Amino acid sequence: MAEYPHDFQAIFHKQKEFFETGKSQDLTLRHESLAQLSQELEKRTDEALEALRADLGKPALEAWLAEIHFLRCELRHCLKNLKRWQRPRRAANPFYFWPARSEIRRQPFGRVLIASPWNYPLQLSLSPLISAIASGNCVILKPSECAPATSAFVSDLIASVFDPGHATVITGGSATGEALLTLPFEFFCYTGGEKVGRLYAEAGARHLSPVLLELGGKCPCLIDHDVDLEKAAERIIAGKFFNAGQTCIAPDFVVLPSELHDTFIQLCEEEIRRLYGVTSDRDLAKIVNKRHYQRLQNLTTSDTISIGPDDQGKLSLAPRLLPNTQWDSPVMQEEIFGPLLPLLPCANLAQALHHLKSMPSPLALYIFSKNRGESEHIASSLPSGSVCFNDVMKTGTNHLLPIGGLGKSGLGRYRGRSGFEQFSHERSFTRRWLTRDPFAVKPPYRNKLGRLRKFLRP
Repeated sequence: MAEYPHDFQAIFHKQKEFFETGKSQDLTLRHESLAQLSQELEKRTDEALEALRADLGKPALEAWLAEIHFLRCELRHCLKNLKRWQRPRRAANPFYFWPARSEIRRQPFGRVLIASPWNYPLQLSLSPLISAIASGNCVILKPSECAPATSAFVSDLIASVFDPGHATVITGGSATGEALLTLPFEFFCYTGGEKVGRLYAEAGARHLSPVLLELGGKCPCLIDHDVDLEKAAERIIAGKFFNAGQTCIAPDFVVLPSELHDTFIQLCEEEIRRLYGVTSDRDLAKIVNKRHYQRLQNLTTSDTISIGPDDQGKLSLAPRLLPNTQWDSPVMQEEIFGPLLPLLPCANLAQALHHLKSMPSPLALYIFSKNRGESEHIASSLPSGSVCFNDVMKTGTNHLLPIGGLGKSGLGRYRGRSGFEQFSHERSFTRRWLTRDPFAVKPPYRNKLGRLRKFLRP
């Protein structure tokens, strides 16, 4: 085996030994561990909120709702249903197998590497971990170095609940991530950008291990001519600027009929002023670091509408609307991941679909329309990880629905039952009894083929 840093190698082997004992697959242990995780998370809520505030300046309500409450709901759902999910599923047998019993059992892969991002550093660390543990795996979690306070909290939280052989946290930067990818994990899970996602896909191919990727992308929001513009503006603004736009399922840009453009801009500006005001003392998360802050500044144009002041020292960037954006504008060449909302006027739906079809599949697609037939036509014309009609982000924030992308926005699904199934594999079992077998196929065959062809019809 190749040489690795001592701690990596020791942890990796310890998890191999733990998995081989069968402890991680013990249903009672899984249930107890996840229940304890929920209890610890509740007990240390204030500590978690403070870490999220330190890393991202998250308003306490946003942090609690999207990270603490969401995870505890997911844990409750998993604990309630885990025993049922684990039950073998009976399968029928051809009559010439009789007597026999066949079933499908879900079994874990083994050691799982989970790499989480900085934008929801608690939720997107623990959500896949919940699925992996529920499925009977052992986990090494590598949180983002861009959220150091939350990473430290997660590390301490996991250590207080799990044996290191069952689940442990390894912190560090890109060098740590690269070193971990050299280890032959049985499953790789990564949430983040496409560039690093490709490294995880390559590691999976190299080790012949399955990979789960959640990569985001530019999630489009289409507005039809017949909608209530004021209600649409309220919902789009609330979703777009949650966590300062640093959400992989946030509406990245809005496409709407040209004749509605100016009215919609005005409604959006009024809504932003109502929600965030025009001072720096606002319920808006900060940008994660200086590099991303400057990147977002560079995407603004001379006609950008900025509502409120910026504070570079605090990495606070005011909400911005980018009117009359063109399809070839710089802001349309990458995922924004910040409080900037471009609006693209179009002559008609056909023109909009022509441009959208040329873009990579997004994690989510949002369609505002009263016409159900038109909505379904758009949804069937544009591939995406999920679709939400007349609102934004609801499919991605429902822990009862699977989340995942398609193509450049990701691979695979998790959360709830989908997560349990994603982090496990189906294994077929057939049991027969040592009784006389009138259907045995064995030489000499003589004229048996003719009789079988008459007897065994499809």
